[in-house]
Amino acid sequence: MARKTPEKIVYYTDPMHDDFAGTNIQKKTVDKSFRWIHTSKLWRACSAVLYYGIALPLVWFYERVILQIKFVNKKELKKLRKTPYFLYGNHIGFIDAFTPNLLSVPRANKIVVSPDTVSIKGLKNLTQMLGALPIPCDVGGMKKFMKAVEHYHKKYNITIYPEAHIWPYYTGVRPFPDVSFSYPVKLGAPTVAFFTAFSKPKGFLSCFRKANITVYVSDPLYPDEGLSGNAAKKNLRDKVYAFMLEQSKHSDYEVIRYVYQPQEEGDIQTTNP
Repeated sequence: MARKTPEKIVYYTDPMHDDFAGTNIQKKTVDKSFRWIHTSKLWRACSAVLYYGIALPLVWFYERVILQIKFVNKKELKKLRKTPYFLYGNHIGFIDAFTPNLLSVPRANKIVVSPDTVSIKGLKNLTQMLGALPIPCDVGGMKKFMKAVEHYHKKYNITIYPEAHIWPYYTGVRPFPDVSFSYPVKLGAPTVAFFTAFSKPKGFLSCFRKANITVYVSDPLYPDEGLSGNAAKKNLRDKVYAFMLEQSKHSDYEVIRYVYQPQEEGDIQTTNP
């Protein structure tokens, strides 16, 4: 008998700020005192061994063999083999920490993350070695953070989730601002959008998956040089959003259903139907 969907219903009040990651991590402050750039040869050597020798093979096996994730139009990334680029995707779960690394191969990838990622005791250096680039909690740290983005962009791809908050298995596209598109605009860098879509689980090892996953990849997108900074940011954001919205038509299997509930009608709640 086929499994019914959705597994549960989640009520939300604010599509831009509600977060359903469920990590409950005690967030540490990331400010101007935080060290984003590591120049030590030993640190970089350890990072390379962890990233290429351990993490990447495990990520490949988990995503390609266990989850059977498929990539559509990934071949377009070959056009950018000599050029570091920015990746923008929908934020739908823990695999978001892994998928961009497979898209980015052979170039290593950095992911702009929330301070939560470097707040787990004893794991700050490890997560940074694996590519975490935490965004600062206050304006004071933004100057150093921007320098770090410029520094790493010379050799790394950089992934940003403009929706900011995780909605597991969400099948649509949430509204997001253009603020995070200032990086490729300022650096004149190519941008690649990707959308992770869900369909009914079937095929090899489908009993171990809640849904089949397909990642749709855009052709390279570029900032419009004829536009000013703010207009260029909005233009690039709109291109990425349009691509995601178009690919969301392929995401037709609800593991979780998200239902809008106005604030005045009660608190956010999660129920099993």
